[in-house]
Amino acid sequence: LEGDDPYLAISRLHDGPGIVWSPNVQFGAPGWLVTSHAYVQEVFMDWEHFSSDYRALEPLGIGWKMNPIEFDPPQHHAYRKILNPFFTPVKVRDMDGAVTQACASLLAGFEHRGSCEFIGDFAEKFPSYVFLDLMGMPKDRLPDFLEWERGMLRENDPVKRAMAMMAVIQYMEEFVRQQKQNPTTELLAAMVTARYNDERPLDDGELLGMCFLFYIGGLDTVYSVLGWIFRHLAGDQALQDRLRANPDDLPRAIEEFLRAFGVAAPTRRVRKDHVFHGIRMKAGDLVKPSTPAAGRDPRVYENPHAIDIDRNSRHVSFATGPHTCLGMHLARREIRTVLEAFLSRFRNIRIPEGEKYEYHTGGVLGVDRLPLQWDPI
Repeated sequence: LEGDDPYLAISRLHDGPGIVWSPNVQFGAPGWLVTSHAYVQEVFMDWEHFSSDYRALEPLGIGWKMNPIEFDPPQHHAYRKILNPFFTPVKVRDMDGAVTQACASLLAGFEHRGSCEFIGDFAEKFPSYVFLDLMGMPKDRLPDFLEWERGMLRENDPVKRAMAMMAVIQYMEEFVRQQKQNPTTELLAAMVTARYNDERPLDDGELLGMCFLFYIGGLDTVYSVLGWIFRHLAGDQALQDRLRANPDDLPRAIEEFLRAFGVAAPTRRVRKDHVFHGIRMKAGDLVKPSTPAAGRDPRVYENPHAIDIDRNSRHVSFATGPHTCLGMHLARREIRTVLEAFLSRFRNIRIPEGEKYEYHTGGVLGVDRLPLQWDPI
C-alpha cells in the first residue's frame, strides 16, 4: 500500500531526527529536508536564518525575483501591502461568481457522461480558469499555459524545464507591457499604479515577478490538492454521504484535507552559518520544509493518516509567518466550490473497477491521472 501512497512513504521519515540531508532535495541539488511539524513551523517563522531569497530564475540569466515570495522582510511587507487587499476573505467572496462559473462550465462537459478523468477533464483546468479571469488573460491560451506549467514543475530534463520557464517569461514580458498601457483587471490596475513604500512606481522586474508567481501559484497547487481530495473521497463513501447531507461540515473537512494533503515543500536558503536543533548548517545551504511530512507528523496528530474531519486540523500547508500563502482564502473557496458542485450532482463517486490513479512527486506532490465514475442524483 505504501508504494501506492506517497504520503505513507514520506511519513517513514518521522522515524528519524526531523531533519535529513538529501543529495537530491530539489532538481538534483543537495540540501536539508525538514520533516518535523515543529521544525517546519520554525523554519517558516525564522526568516533571519532561513531566507526566501532563493532566486530560482537566476540560472536563466533573469535578474528579477518571484514577488513577493522571494523577498524577506521588510521588502516582503512592502509588496504584500500592495496585493493583500485583493485576497482578503471579503474580496474572495466577490469572486464567487467567477469561481462558480468556471466550475459549472467545466462540469457541463462531462456531468451527463457518468465518468471523467478528473485531472485532465477538470482539476488542471479549473484553477487555471480562475487565474485567467483574475489576470484578464485570454482563455484560448490555456493549452499553452498548461504545457509550460507541466514543463516547469514536472519535467526532469533541465533543458526542457528551462525552455518552459523562458516561454512563460517571454509571454509575461509582453503581458506586462500591455498592462502598463491598459490594465485589464482591478488587480492589474493596482499593480501597475502601485508605489513601493509609497515612494516610487514598481519597475518591470517587480511586476514580472508578481505575474510569474501568480502563474505558478494559480495553476498548480489547487489542482494538486483537488486531485488528492478526490482520490480519497473516491474510496470513502461514508464521508461523501456525510458532507452531502451536512454541508456545514465542509469548512472543517477542507481544513482536514489541507492538513493531510499538503503538497509543497517551499525553498529556503540558509542566510548564515548556525546550528539548528543540533544540525550545523552553512550559509547558502538549501532547506526544504515539507508540508506533506508536517501534516502527517504523529507527534502532532493522532492517527495522522486517517481523514477525520472532527479533529482540530491546524496545519502549516499554507506555510506560516511572513510568507503565509497570499491566496489561501481563494484556494479554500475554490476547493469548497468544487466539493459542493460534485457532491450535489453525483453520489457514489468512485474509481472504476480495475483502474488506478497515477501521481508525481518532486517540488509539488500531484495526481497525474484519476479516473472517476458516479451515479447521478
